[in-house]
Amino acid sequence: MIGGGAVGLSTAYLLAKRGVDTVVLERNQVGSGASAGTACMITPSHSDRTASPAALKDGLRFLLNPKAPLKLRAKPSELAWVARFTASSLSEERAEAGTVLLRELALRSTQLHREWSEELGTGLVMNGTLNLWSGPDAEAKRAAVVADARHSGLAIEELDAAQIAALEPSVRGATHGALATDDGHVDSLRFTECLGEGVRANGGTIVEDVEVLRIDRSGPRIRLATTQGAITCERVVVAAGVWTRRFAEDVGTSLPITPAKGYHVEFDGAVSDAQRPIYFTDAHCVATPLDGRIRIAGTLEIGTDPESIDMRRVDALREAGQRNLDGVPDEASHIWMGQRPLSSDSMPLIGPLPGDPRVIIASGHGTLGITLAPVTGELVADHITGDADATDPLLDPSRFR
Repeated sequence: MIGGGAVGLSTAYLLAKRGVDTVVLERNQVGSGASAGTACMITPSHSDRTASPAALKDGLRFLLNPKAPLKLRAKPSELAWVARFTASSLSEERAEAGTVLLRELALRSTQLHREWSEELGTGLVMNGTLNLWSGPDAEAKRAAVVADARHSGLAIEELDAAQIAALEPSVRGATHGALATDDGHVDSLRFTECLGEGVRANGGTIVEDVEVLRIDRSGPRIRLATTQGAITCERVVVAAGVWTRRFAEDVGTSLPITPAKGYHVEFDGAVSDAQRPIYFTDAHCVATPLDGRIRIAGTLEIGTDPESIDMRRVDALREAGQRNLDGVPDEASHIWMGQRPLSSDSMPLIGPLPGDPRVIIASGHGTLGITLAPVTGELVADHITGDADATDPLLDPSRFR
């Protein structure tokens, strides 16, 4: 297993429980990548296909706004990815088909999250997600979201201003709300660390601070060259986030995965009465209560410098929190920036590579890594143990050939 984030460890946990000899190789520490910085939502209601006509329209609308929640820059190295993403975003029918599948997967994944919370003590809270609207179009915008959720079979309750205040007293200014009751939240770092403990408790091995340099499949067994020497194995699962593309190239396959940069800001001791993620629809960001702090997360940057922090984006998150919640201070306790792996059609890649079925991909989840980690682990584990059906064509890594 290349990658000790939520997806890799979910897979390793299930394989170890099934008696499969499993070794996880993590270049830093368990959960140190994108898994640590998420919005911490378990969210069937927000499991939408990013590549869609609506996203393309938003990308053009936000083009010149440095604080916009979506930022798309066609730098030379990513021109091919941007072209693919644009083409994938043109079809409403494809967007709807992808969303249907993602929501089905998210519901199954939520069930597994519930089971694993009991098994591993992950701290899952199932209080739903509160979505907020204000302004002259609030009622129409809420009606569209509620109708869409109910069409998918998701449970959602409409709330007026008084009901919002009763549910979340710190909310300010919202006139319309909708509570998605199938949703939950979990501290994503704690979730990932609990998975690591579960892997070890079931006989699996986790090696940290080891970097995989290359996949060599020339022999009867796969050989991994690492910074701590060579390792041979029968199969390898690549759950390496944004670095998955490089490993796929080792076996002659090109996967259109790009870093999608996101941010969060945290405020210790703020909004201590919040009970669930509160999604600010106008700002496209979410405030999630965690132990002793509130985390405001959002934004999606594609094609920007993956290592730089744009403080305008950080300020936009803080300002959204202050507009919508009482008690958010001017100074953040913590700022995080990280890279999520996003495929050019914004659907995860789950399944064997066409170049070699011994190499299995589990990546490209974008902003849904924590939501979909358990079900991704289940799909990959089923494939390895021979219990899987055929790979869904919307998830199959070979769809980009």
